[in-house]
This record gives sequence, C-alpha cells and structure tokens, in this order.
Amino acid sequence: MKIVKYISATLGLLTLALLSQSVSAATSVSWTSPANGASFLVGTEVMPTGNASAIGATSQGLDLALVLDSSGSMTASQTVGGVTKSRAQWQKDAAIALVNSLPVGNVSVSVIEFDSDSNTVRVLTPLSTNIASVISGINSVDASGGTNIASGIARAQTELTGTNHTNGWSQQMVVFSDGSTSPNPNSAAAAAAAAGINVHSVALPGANISTMQGIATNGAGTFIDASTATGVADLIALFSGLGGSLVDIDHVNITMPDGTFLGSVAVDAFGNFKTPGWLMELGPNTFVATAFGTDGTSDSATLTLNGFGSGNDVPEPSIISLLGLGLLGLVGSRRRKI
Repeated sequence: MKIVKYISATLGLLTLALLSQSVSAATSVSWTSPANGASFLVGTEVMPTGNASAIGATSQGLDLALVLDSSGSMTASQTVGGVTKSRAQWQKDAAIALVNSLPVGNVSVSVIEFDSDSNTVRVLTPLSTNIASVISGINSVDASGGTNIASGIARAQTELTGTNHTNGWSQQMVVFSDGSTSPNPNSAAAAAAAAGINVHSVALPGANISTMQGIATNGAGTFIDASTATGVADLIALFSGLGGSLVDIDHVNITMPDGTFLGSVAVDAFGNFKTPGWLMELGPNTFVATAFGTDGTSDSATLTLNGFGSGNDVPEPSIISLLGLGLLGLVGSRRRKI
C-alpha cells in the first residue's frame, strides 16, 4: 500500500524531514471535464477526461516541474541496450516523451535546470497553448558546472507554489539526474513534500542510484531506475501511459453510455485518462469510471452529460399547418360560445 509520510520539524531547524511513520491512502477517481450535468447538442462528439490517484486526492489539473540536470557530467556517453547517447540526450529524450504523453487541456509544465546553481528555463506553461515552448526549453538545457540537485528542487518548489500555480491543481515534480550528494538533496525533497508537492526521481544512465532513491523517498514520490535498458524501456512506457503510473494506479475501466465496457483504458504517468469519442444522444448520457489502485483499493465516479434536440426534431411544415388549423378551430369554437 502506498506510503504517505508524516512531516516533523527536526532539532529546531527550519528544514523538514519525513518520518518513518506512515498512513495509507485509498484510490480515488474523478471526472475532470466536461462539468457534470453539462448539455450538448445531439450528435456532438465528446471525449470526457478524468484523473485517478492512490497517493492522495485527485485534482482538476496538473502543475508539473521538470527538474533537469545541466552539470558537466551530463556530457559523458552511456551505452544502454546497444544505443550510445550522452547522459544529457538520454535525459532530453525521456523528458520530451513525458511531455508528449500528457493531456494538453489541464496541464502546465515548468522546466528547471540545475548545475552549480539553478535556473528557471520555462515558468509554468499551459500545454494547451504552448507545448512547443516547453519542448524547446528542454532541448535548450546545456551541460556544465557542478550538480546541486537541492538547488533545482528548491527552485521548482518556488515555481509550483508561486503565482503561476493554478488553484486546485496537483503540484508535482520529476527530478532527472546522474546523482550527487553535495549538498544533500534529501532535505530539499522533504521540504517540497511538506509543501504538498510529490517529488519523483529518475536515475539516468550512469546515475548514483542511492542518491536518486533518497530523493523520491523523502519527497513522497516514486523512484524510476532508468540506468539500464529495461529501466529506459519502463520509463518510456510509464510516460506514454503503457506501463503503470507515478500515482499507484493499476488500471481504469470505463462504461460508456450505451453500456459498452472498456477495460484498462490508457492512463498516463499522473493518472489522467479519457474516453473514446462519443456522439451525444438525446437525454442523459452517463459515463462510469472505476479506478483500481496497486494497493487493491478501488473507486468509481459517474459523469452525466445531457443531449438536447437537434434541428431534425423540428416538426415538418405540414404538421405545423395542421396544428395551426386546429388552433384556429378552437378559437372559432370559443367565439361561438361567447
């Protein structure tokens, strides 16, 4: 069952750490759009979207910070599965795969780079309007200097909790690095977790595995080992919605308005999913999503959209004429009775 760590002050310092004591979080699922009860013209195609999570409450959207390593060691080449690339290129390919897997309607992404210090390459940017800017920001990250992961995490926390944050949206970050313990990044990850941010970590090829594991453990997030061929394949599968999730969702089933059952629909790394296209029918159109967590818990959510009549529902002209004659007859009848 997913572990959610309590937070405690340590030795009177401002730095927060996660204690070993833990509690369980049950699976939850919700529809994010359109709004429940919304109305559409009959024949309109809709593709409702939803979100599922087993690490906390679901949200209406996602503010995500990609924290990328721009230290000098990223120039080193690594061969994984017979493919040789620089660590920097492995990182860029993985980060872009993540961005391309996300729904564009309710997600904003920030790009942070760190070496001896940190820099905000892109503030939180809505993918619906400027996904190209986010990807170009990822591609602009260079490789020089030291490896101050803590600085990158702290700057990402500032961005996720600042004025660019959308109220009600989940706040998460994914830290990519080949690892360094100077300064120790665990305290920064714990501080971010204390602020309600899940800190996930990705160990790139050639990484210090224990350092990257510590970030996720202290940040109440998920650790991803992408330092091997299997790990890289798993990473791409995760970010493309084909291999699990960062929010401990095993799978989501959907029942369409006509009763069609869709088992294990695609769910991205952050629990987002959507239905196939559906042509609205007259009256209530009800969708049911059931999410199953890796901890064995489950939850269901119902979305009802209303279809109203199209132009085909307007009476034929001949019918209107007959109706008019009938009304005239009633008027004449009433006049004779006066």
